[in-house]
Amino acid sequence: MTAPDASRAKTIFISAAEASGDSHAAKLIVALRKRIDGVRIVGVAGERMSEEGCEVIEDFTSDASMLTGPLFKLGHYYRKIRRLQRAIMDIKPDIHVPVDSPALNWHLAKAARRSGASVVYYIAPQVWAWAPWRVKKLARLSDKVACILPFEEEYLNARGVNATYVGHPICEDAPAGGQMPDITDAWYDGSWRVALLPGSRPAEIRNHTGPLIEVSKAIWRKWHKARCSFAAVNQSVADEIQRQCDRRHAHNIDIVTGPMAALEVLSQSNFAIAGSGTVTLQAAWYGVPMVIFYRTGPVVRMLYRTAGRSRRLLATPHLSLVNILAQRRIVPELIPWNGDTRHLVHSVMDVMSDLGYLHQVRAELKDIAHSLRTPLSASDNTARVIAEVLADKGS
Repeated sequence: MTAPDASRAKTIFISAAEASGDSHAAKLIVALRKRIDGVRIVGVAGERMSEEGCEVIEDFTSDASMLTGPLFKLGHYYRKIRRLQRAIMDIKPDIHVPVDSPALNWHLAKAARRSGASVVYYIAPQVWAWAPWRVKKLARLSDKVACILPFEEEYLNARGVNATYVGHPICEDAPAGGQMPDITDAWYDGSWRVALLPGSRPAEIRNHTGPLIEVSKAIWRKWHKARCSFAAVNQSVADEIQRQCDRRHAHNIDIVTGPMAALEVLSQSNFAIAGSGTVTLQAAWYGVPMVIFYRTGPVVRMLYRTAGRSRRLLATPHLSLVNILAQRRIVPELIPWNGDTRHLVHSVMDVMSDLGYLHQVRAELKDIAHSLRTPLSASDNTARVIAEVLADKGS
């Protein structure tokens, strides 16, 4: 066997399939370049990673429904995956860094291992929540896992996964909040500022935008001073939201656009209606009370009902991150939700009418989110883990 060429520039293959993963990976690239001289970054990337110098082989972020999309798309995506697997075998990276998105990354990590690469998983699949037997697959396909929730390190290590807690990316994304809109004033005079957070995936925009518009109308009918703002991760999402607003004759709604739109909207809001995901932790960071929901199809709802009766399928009583971290239901979560707008409106109105609860949960949410902070950022800590794995490969 030929000895490795120590003088060769190190190559890191990063794969991110969604807008949020693209954003987190972009920050990781910056941290890696500071720590590893002359490193080559290549992979599955979106606009943010490309801006930081990643060589883009494929971009899934513009159609992030991925393998959970319609059946007629599956053949198209599997052809892409096979092409990416061949690319990994040709590139022979030193390290593969899968970022979240197991539907894509299980396949790529398998190819990376066959190519001789070490695999450092960043933002690991939530195997502790759904189908916990997948932890064996994570152990088999990764050399190291950089986990972003504090309890994951102990959980994964106890099950044979080499895991290290690196902190949560929201702590580097979300600056300290300034003067937040006052909840008491909003409650008394109706001057609510409400964040509408549908998500960033095409299916989330399609399934969540219309119901959020209808909720905003219900809020405005009760409180005429209220103003609701959508957060759109890019212009194409903003355009789709605007089309739905026009169709539903909604005129009391703002749309804030850009990769940091959710943070911008949340920093000026005293309530939020959020699709389940990382954005709920961003709301918690600013202490914004919320109702969390996520629309699913009938098949998923049936599976959830089955899972609810079986700890082998569903290992946690809560599905939203803030409730999981609190270990109790501190905010309402409508998950899975069947699309009944009346149910969502009722939940929102219930919470917004309870001033005592709003003040209590605001403080609790801030404590939960701020407990995720680490001395260095998640990106810096993950770059250190990757550098250590690289050093071990060269020794």
